[in-house]
Amino acid sequence: MKSQKVTKKQKRLIYMFRAISVRIFAAVMVIGGFLGLLFFVRPDTSEVEKRTLTEFPKPTLSSLWNGEFFSDLSLWYSDTYPMRDQLIAADQKVESVYGIKTSTMMVGNQKQSDDIPDADAKKADSKDAKEVEEISAPDSRAMESEIQNQIQDSLYVKDGAAYTIYYYNQNAADIYTSALSKAAKELEGETDVYSILVPNNSGAMLTEQELEDLGGADQKQAIDYYYSLSDGCKTIDTIDTLREHNDEYLYFRSDHHWTQLAAYYVYENFCKEKGLEPNKLSDFEKMTFSPFLGTFYQKLQNADMAANPDSVDAYIPMATNDMTYTDTDGSQVDWHVIEDVSTWNENSGYSCFIGGDKPLAVIENPDLDDGSSCVVVKESYGNCFVPFLVDHYQTVYVIDFRYTQNNVMDFVKEHKVQDLIIMNNISIIASEDVATTIAGLLE
Repeated sequence: MKSQKVTKKQKRLIYMFRAISVRIFAAVMVIGGFLGLLFFVRPDTSEVEKRTLTEFPKPTLSSLWNGEFFSDLSLWYSDTYPMRDQLIAADQKVESVYGIKTSTMMVGNQKQSDDIPDADAKKADSKDAKEVEEISAPDSRAMESEIQNQIQDSLYVKDGAAYTIYYYNQNAADIYTSALSKAAKELEGETDVYSILVPNNSGAMLTEQELEDLGGADQKQAIDYYYSLSDGCKTIDTIDTLREHNDEYLYFRSDHHWTQLAAYYVYENFCKEKGLEPNKLSDFEKMTFSPFLGTFYQKLQNADMAANPDSVDAYIPMATNDMTYTDTDGSQVDWHVIEDVSTWNENSGYSCFIGGDKPLAVIENPDLDDGSSCVVVKESYGNCFVPFLVDHYQTVYVIDFRYTQNNVMDFVKEHKVQDLIIMNNISIIASEDVATTIAGLLE
């Protein structure tokens, strides 16, 4: 078969197309280079990623000498690129046209989960405290990235809702449980230590058959195992109670957090363990923020989520709605336990709780003067749980382990705290970086 010759007209069209392509590419490179030179219009936060972006590094003789400053400068440059959120959103729009989107799909990477030992297994296999102390904690930037991976790297999307697949990590479990046990032993007789592990939405909301088909690890088995190794800690049931209520609105469809209704059911279990009378949900003043499109939507740009957005119900403590938090720059800010975010953008609904993620927050109850106090060590899953504690303590301290400079043990002893409540999502503490950071604060 003879090959077909290219005509002169076709050649001209090919040359013209190539010339136009080169010009477009050159224009994009020039525009990109110009944007990259805009050092003074760089963002410091990302609404899409829900995090503070890398700060400009401070040069020191040491960091300049060993090259660390230039490495940090490169990270700052790439992390704070002008129009970052707009470019991410555009990339997500482009990705949305790849293939055929269905109402049920898997997104992200499947991982290998460690086998979960039986809860009655001997504790001799877990790491001792000396081994924990030898592990270096990561900086906050690396840990934020790791937490995002734990929550959003492997998702099951079904009918306009995304579910996180859980993968168990034996090393992380050893580090975490050893640290809590050590803290409980050191504080014995002075402070009660409570361990509250919250399942992610797949463990509480999906059927056993769906979970089996998806793979991953059994969250109930993992929580039971964590609790079995947390010697001296008072443990609070979460997953069984949430499964009993999973026909209710316990988790957001477009966001990785649980709702405050779900947190209320765990609060009831906490009160039962502590011997308190829980407040009735109907007695709280409620605020609702809608529409809410959270972290899953920001990642997936899922049309079903956009068509059926979430709403955030928030319950205001009866004693007070006033609080103070210390920001990452050390400044103190007067705020509200439940902040009115109705005028904020649609991905800010969950930010109504306790000012979001801060190094330290303090809530003083004017109705009590009995000296009662608690410290809540948490990530963002604890934000909607804290408001329920306000009516039961004279002082509630809240520490986000990702941003604090406080040693929790020293803080508890200095303030003569009655209860230390360590509350985390089971997926997040499957990260060795997270477990190590918490262990370092409990030394």
